[in-house]
Amino acid sequence: MDKNQQWQSLNKRLTSKFRAKTLLFGKGSLNSAVMLVSEYPNSEEAKKNKPLMGSHGKAIDRFLKNTGFTRRNVYITNAVKAVKGKNELPDPKEIKQFSQFLREEIKIIEPKVIIALGGISLRGLNVKLPLFNIRGRIIRFGTETLFATHHPSETTKNPKLQEEIDKDLNKLQTEIKNHLA
Repeated sequence: MDKNQQWQSLNKRLTSKFRAKTLLFGKGSLNSAVMLVSEYPNSEEAKKNKPLMGSHGKAIDRFLKNTGFTRRNVYITNAVKAVKGKNELPDPKEIKQFSQFLREEIKIIEPKVIIALGGISLRGLNVKLPLFNIRGRIIRFGTETLFATHHPSETTKNPKLQEEIDKDLNKLQTEIKNHLA
């Protein structure tokens, strides 16, 4: 089975298991060296079938452009594929249910660098350390490199986090250019 067939099979299994939920599947290149893992989709993202939209999506688009990437040549997914309501967070059981599918997604894509956006993304990746312990650092994650930072939507609650995100993404930009060159 080629990557596209594996990816389609994974999405069919997700749809079957979570029949009653609105899901948003990963988007982008199945051959990407870079994978962004966001936390969970909102209803607008699912409706437009596009992860990371709005002002936080624009921040990610700027970062991608600065590293020579676009949404077409990276792969963007969510740790939890099910749409959550406003001010609703996925519970630990839901994160765990989706984590097996995220691991399969990683096996299909085979990225060199995984960028985790937020604590829920880390839990979906089965990383036990809290975000504040590994934020802004490059760590080995199996055969991949993992980099974690705040989810850009957190800046709406705490605008000071934008400085930390910018600093993290600038560091990551240098790492990606060195790591994938």
